[in-house]
Amino acid sequence: MNNFIPIVKHSLKYNPSIDGLRGIAISLVLLFHIWPEYFSFGYVGVDIFFVLSGYLITQIIYTKLESNSFSLKEFYRNRIRRIFPALIVVLLAASFIGYLFMFPSELKQLGQHIKSSAFFYENFRLIGEVGYWDEAAVLKPLLHFWSLAIEEQFYIFWPLILILLYKVRLNIVLTLTILFLILFTVPLIAEIDKFYHTLSRAWELALGGLVFIISYKHKNIFDLLNKYKIFIYLGFFISIAISYNNTSFSTFKTFIIVFFSALLILSLSHDKSKTIFSNSILVFIGLISFPLYLWHYVIISYTHIFGLEIDMNIGIFLIFISVFLSYLTYRYIEIYARAKISYIFALGLFTVVLSLGILGNYVSKKDGLQNRTHLKSNEDFEKQFIRTPSQNNLGISLLTKVLGYKPTNDYIKSTSDDLSKKYVLIIGDSHAHTSYHGFSEEFKKYGFETILFSNSSCPPYLGGAMGKTISELNICKEKIENIYKLINTNLNIEKIILSTRMGYMYDIGFGEIDGGNKPYNYHFESFFKYNKNYSQKQTFFEVVENTFIYFNSNKKMKFYYLMENPELGFSPKNCMIRPFDLFPNNCRLTLDSYLNRAGEYRNFIYKLSDKYKNINIFDPKDMYCDDKYCYAIKYGKMLYADDDHHSVDGSLEQARYFINDLFSDKVNYAK
Repeated sequence: MNNFIPIVKHSLKYNPSIDGLRGIAISLVLLFHIWPEYFSFGYVGVDIFFVLSGYLITQIIYTKLESNSFSLKEFYRNRIRRIFPALIVVLLAASFIGYLFMFPSELKQLGQHIKSSAFFYENFRLIGEVGYWDEAAVLKPLLHFWSLAIEEQFYIFWPLILILLYKVRLNIVLTLTILFLILFTVPLIAEIDKFYHTLSRAWELALGGLVFIISYKHKNIFDLLNKYKIFIYLGFFISIAISYNNTSFSTFKTFIIVFFSALLILSLSHDKSKTIFSNSILVFIGLISFPLYLWHYVIISYTHIFGLEIDMNIGIFLIFISVFLSYLTYRYIEIYARAKISYIFALGLFTVVLSLGILGNYVSKKDGLQNRTHLKSNEDFEKQFIRTPSQNNLGISLLTKVLGYKPTNDYIKSTSDDLSKKYVLIIGDSHAHTSYHGFSEEFKKYGFETILFSNSSCPPYLGGAMGKTISELNICKEKIENIYKLINTNLNIEKIILSTRMGYMYDIGFGEIDGGNKPYNYHFESFFKYNKNYSQKQTFFEVVENTFIYFNSNKKMKFYYLMENPELGFSPKNCMIRPFDLFPNNCRLTLDSYLNRAGEYRNFIYKLSDKYKNINIFDPKDMYCDDKYCYAIKYGKMLYADDDHHSVDGSLEQARYFINDLFSDKVNYAK
């Protein structure tokens, strides 16, 4: 095997079982990213890597401190030789593919991620990007660099901490235990991102370091571990199994896999016998695990970007090409680089990575290099993916005047702040936001001003406040109260349009672009009060009907409920022609798939329309669909800005489609 895949010289005595464990960790991650519906537990592979990194780095540093041979300069040189060669190759490849095939808006975002990946702060970029208008995770080829960023940030500070503790001669076991407990507590009490933030994950690496120090200071622990290793193995695999179908990141659940991973690493490190982890296939995968981690998600992401559906055959091919590229990277680049001990060589690698970061920044600042000569002309369609601002000064001015305070709602716009004007009010969530532009343009022709007053992921149904936590739910409640306060003022509001997504009734996305069957974990208040008897769908039906009852009895203004437009389940960027015409141009979904997804919602709304006669129901189905398909492009216009929100042109087309009904005297039910 050494001729096929030679083993590099390590700072530590080589242990094939450790590489076998790496093989399991990267296999879990790889399968999770290709087939998340079947391998929903695979994300724990990253946690295993964190513990491994903490353990091995601490072992390298502390044993050298004990032998008085540790050099900080040498440590960072070795980290550069270990990490930067594969990093450079993958970043260059991702950049080159993006340059050839990406649209300017996509390449601009990729440039930002190249910069943050090269400078090792990708995790913080992702924290800043998390939001309702953010691109889907599968469309970010460098998203997985977040974990590498955390490890590199850890490598900066951890050696300094160990050096300090060693020099001041404090009880290192006790000190690191206290440090671990502090780091473990931080994400439980601090208002920080629980998944991507370094301080939310540092405890995992610190625990790896702590268990090494405990084993180093108390060597009799290995007799105990060897005696009970079967239970350690079982605990490790059971902790992976219980992660199946986890719908959100939990620090406590993660502790279980991290704890058993730490015990397993301890056991394997001093087990000279053959183990299930020293299997040659697992060892091979473990040896190429670092380039495999870097390569696999880039390849998977570009597969999604190019509109290819990952079925079984495509998935197997992605595994093959990922392993093949990783082997070549390890065999012909990593092996060579790690044999170089020159500090000049390490400085050269550092300079190349720095240059890639600068290049990424340049691409971003140049708006994705729009003047590339090989690009197809999609300029008009690309404009539709630009988001309009969430607020304007007229809206804030008007609502502050009327309410007596500046509201905290996410979307606040108006075409006027004149209190004497007559208005149409658009309320809802982000769907209301994307509907606003078209309606505001059309209402001008009828002498009406338009107000947008809506919330992000917080539908303004009566009793319909939502959130992932009680805190979020209470904030949502306040935003909904602001909307109804406005409705009950003396402002001349003659019509109200309510527009929200229907997915709240299921709490899951549609299609891989929208997270597939992964829950959003936005719940109504009864979830937090009566969790065992909670039904998301039933609660959704109740709060929608409560809202209809309220507006049905409101004689002051007409109320229109705008049903959700079809969710595509794919990115509308797939509709555009990519350079060289190598990829499919998928721009429609079957009518049956839309009706299967939305059928229960549609039937419920129509039953309510029969029951509450003063409620006007607007159904956009026929605007988007014929008798077989629903389309992202119609009338030569790109109607979508993403998989379910209107583009600017889509907003205008929708408003034109319904405008006559809005100004007829009769009550209208469905178009």
